[in-house]
Amino acid sequence: MNLSWLYHIPSFLFFILVILFFAGFSVAGYLLTRKHVTRWLGEPPAQNEVLSYYIAATGVVYGITLGLIAIGVWENYIRINNYVEEEAANLTALYRDVSSYPEPSRSQLQGELKEYTHYLVKEAWPSQEKGIVSSNGVDLMNNFQETLYAFEPHTEGQKIVHNSSLMQYNAYIALRRLRIENVTREVPHMIWWVVFFGALINLVLSWLFVVKNRPLHVLMNALLGALIGSLIFLIITLDFPFKGWFRISPEPFETAYEQLMK
Repeated sequence: MNLSWLYHIPSFLFFILVILFFAGFSVAGYLLTRKHVTRWLGEPPAQNEVLSYYIAATGVVYGITLGLIAIGVWENYIRINNYVEEEAANLTALYRDVSSYPEPSRSQLQGELKEYTHYLVKEAWPSQEKGIVSSNGVDLMNNFQETLYAFEPHTEGQKIVHNSSLMQYNAYIALRRLRIENVTREVPHMIWWVVFFGALINLVLSWLFVVKNRPLHVLMNALLGALIGSLIFLIITLDFPFKGWFRISPEPFETAYEQLMK
């Protein structure tokens, strides 16, 4: 489900809209079905005792399911953020390693890493925020790899530095691939169907209660809808780690570029 267009709405405004939508839907459903429910089930307490068992069971199942989805999305967000930080750390370590190479290899390798880091901040990240994976980084990395692999160490010290550079480079490539693979990854469509269908079931069951105190019933329905809406808002917010209001920033790469490379 492509929800990226929602990120053009200010975060707080979108949060309020989601809460109001689910709370309003819950209250509207209650108001529309109130007379029919009383006619079907009778006057209070009607079948409230039986309904309470069902809504307790469905509430637990749905609550656990929705909570697990929210936790899974949050853990995925944290994991990808860690990938980005580790990727920037590896890139920094790689730059320091190649800084120990003799000339002219040192200047060439440093220049290629500097160009690649600048590309990450200025081109790759803005593209990721749109859900696009830029292919220009592949060419830049290929150029760096050719230069790195072409270097022939002549002393024991150069061999040690070169082996360290190769290890850092391979680790960086793996982390880079993990980041790229998660640019377009999202919550599967079937999970969204389960989320909304489960919400509907719980709201419908809440409409079937027959309560004399109408304002209390309206308030309870509004709060139930608001709770469901807030959890769905959380899932939407963290669904695309590189998009939206709380997207992962290129700050680690910016820091490396400004403090070390520039």
